[in-house]
Amino acid sequence: MKMDLFENIINKQFDFQSIADNFQVINNLIEIPQNPKYHGEGNVYIHTKNVCDELLKLNEWKELSNKQKVILYLAALFHDIGKISCTKIEDGEIVSPKHAIKGAKRFRELVYIEYAQKYEIDFQTREQIAALIKYHGLPLLFMEKEDLEYNLIKASECLDMNLLYLLSKVDLLGRECGDKKELLNKIEYFREYSIEIGCFYSKKEFRNEYTRFKYFNTKNIWYGDKVFDITSFEVVVMVGLPLAGKDTYIKENLSHMHVISLDDIREEFNVSPRDNSSKIAMFAKDRAKDYLRLKEPFVWDATNIVSDTRKKLCDLFSSYGARVKFIYIEVPYNELISRNRIRARSVPIKVINNMIHKFDMLESFEGYKTEFYVNVGI
Repeated sequence: MKMDLFENIINKQFDFQSIADNFQVINNLIEIPQNPKYHGEGNVYIHTKNVCDELLKLNEWKELSNKQKVILYLAALFHDIGKISCTKIEDGEIVSPKHAIKGAKRFRELVYIEYAQKYEIDFQTREQIAALIKYHGLPLLFMEKEDLEYNLIKASECLDMNLLYLLSKVDLLGRECGDKKELLNKIEYFREYSIEIGCFYSKKEFRNEYTRFKYFNTKNIWYGDKVFDITSFEVVVMVGLPLAGKDTYIKENLSHMHVISLDDIREEFNVSPRDNSSKIAMFAKDRAKDYLRLKEPFVWDATNIVSDTRKKLCDLFSSYGARVKFIYIEVPYNELISRNRIRARSVPIKVINNMIHKFDMLESFEGYKTEFYVNVGI
């Protein structure tokens, strides 16, 4: 029987050692060095322990609900696991580029394949923690970014900005560096500026759905604008791993629409999934353009696990006046593997695991609309 992750951590009274011992990846952080210029405290494990300890000292900690405490604590515990694969020596300095993005992916992968077999962890909780890991450096760096307001508003779509603010604060308090006071001021400014533009306590409100879509997908309008909605038909883009249930969802809910399936096109042209897929994508896009010119709704059925791929599809379809809706489908890992065993053309487990490793989770701002269906029909 699975343990309730929330109860387990609360019962351990947020004791770092007893919690960390349940996750081998945290113990692996002992082997990962850090640049002493920014982390005089030592390796990543020491830093992580410091961060978790500092969390319990915050005055704001007492104001959080138990659920918020567990989410924030786990985000602090796992926030630097990306450094395991990213840390290297560059020009004589220890650096860990993109460790936050890779850390979020690694956390999701660990939960999906491993931790979900032992603990009850719901999809929403997993994704909130992953988002905090992904964006944990934003409060310190947001003023250096070109699209300052855009980056804050985008982050607020994915997570609780107050939890992000607290995570960033303890991330700084848990390290030894010479400019700590100056950096703490930056984090406070992150909070103040997010409140000022209206995205700290909740997601940013837009004048209509189309304005929201244009803001996130073109970045060339002001968030306070009201853009006239020129869309006239819908295109649905499916997102999910092989065997997650995308085809079943289409049959049960979208049978009234044309379907462009990359798997069906491969079979039509007798092309193996292992072969180059560029020709298949070209055929699929040509068919899509026929429907787009006629303003006819259709479904684009493929895994679409890479965010760049989804962005290109969204740009193409929306340029014809389509409302692009992304639909994400997920089932537990064990169910995925069970289905694969009885499939006529099974996918090698190594390939499935590699796709999970590379997966860019769909984010709510990517399309005109996004919908998530997790563990439905099992």
